[in-house]
Amino acid sequence: MNEKLIRIINISGAYIALLIGGAFATGQEAMQFFVAFGAKGFFGLIICGLAMIYTCYSLLKAGKNNNLKTNEDVFRYFCGKWLGIFMTWYTIIMIVAVYGVMLGGVGATLNQAYGIPVIVGSSIMACFTVLTLLLGLNKILKVLGFIGPVIIILTITIAVTSLFYDSIGINEGVKLTSSLNILKASENWLFSAILYSVFSLPGLYGFLPLVGRSLKSNFEAIGISFFGPLFFIGAMTVVVVALLGNIDLLFNKEVPILILATKALPIYGSIFALVIFMGIYTTVTPLIWTVCRRFFEERTQNFNLLSISLTLICLLGGNLLPFGQLINLIYPSIGYVGLILIICLILKDLNFQKKIENT
Repeated sequence: MNEKLIRIINISGAYIALLIGGAFATGQEAMQFFVAFGAKGFFGLIICGLAMIYTCYSLLKAGKNNNLKTNEDVFRYFCGKWLGIFMTWYTIIMIVAVYGVMLGGVGATLNQAYGIPVIVGSSIMACFTVLTLLLGLNKILKVLGFIGPVIIILTITIAVTSLFYDSIGINEGVKLTSSLNILKASENWLFSAILYSVFSLPGLYGFLPLVGRSLKSNFEAIGISFFGPLFFIGAMTVVVVALLGNIDLLFNKEVPILILATKALPIYGSIFALVIFMGIYTTVTPLIWTVCRRFFEERTQNFNLLSISLTLICLLGGNLLPFGQLINLIYPSIGYVGLILIICLILKDLNFQKKIENT
């Protein structure tokens, strides 16, 4: 296979893996950002996909064309000195908060699948994450590009299969959403879609430009920018369809995807809980590593102490509220910061274009 194509697939897989996390794999993202708005949610998915293609390409291009070596370099490049410093520190806090949310998601998933107490399930994930942090990040990065697409394919399989088992149908599901009390990321479908397309930007700002530095051609940047976002949004669309077709059973569930898996393939439902576990694992580990690495060199005593301390704090915080409420509380607020970042991205691109036109 062509070397460039292999790189496009691998990096797109890593992009997808970092986006998956607990909220996608459990179905909460699809439920709160799209399903809750019925038919309008599909228009939201189109807008979201276009926005993700643009942001992915702009961030990769910035990394490829500029010497951006750290997260702070990236934020200063797009946002200026002072806002860049603020965004650097906000991102650190955000990652810690998301870490807590995802630990709560693991606890909810394992509790629903196996009856394991929520705190025990969260603690198992915390142990896996800390052990990986102590060993270093290289090993986990090697599996990101593989596990991400695998989880997407398994999720699509479950979603499609569930539509053939006593589904009420998409049309009936769309009608029913207006009468159900479903948590929403925002009261407006358009704003909800915009929030979803940008709420991952604080994390992607520190990831994609550094990846972009390693790209050898603009063809790779374009390929990744189309393949990664379109594959992800395509999978999200299938999940939204499946949730709408079974909304009568799922609207108040903490882990709706797991309910679908158990309904369609009872044995596979138990296995899928482990798939969700791995999806969250491959997301939280590199994210929390970036926080610890911001302060200390990996495999040092201070790095190890910080990783353990943050994990204990997040383990406690991630179990204070039910998983769905944590998603509803934290993720939309991250989206508002993402709005600032996409504005900075657009303004930087426009300014760069003007410079080209004036030369």
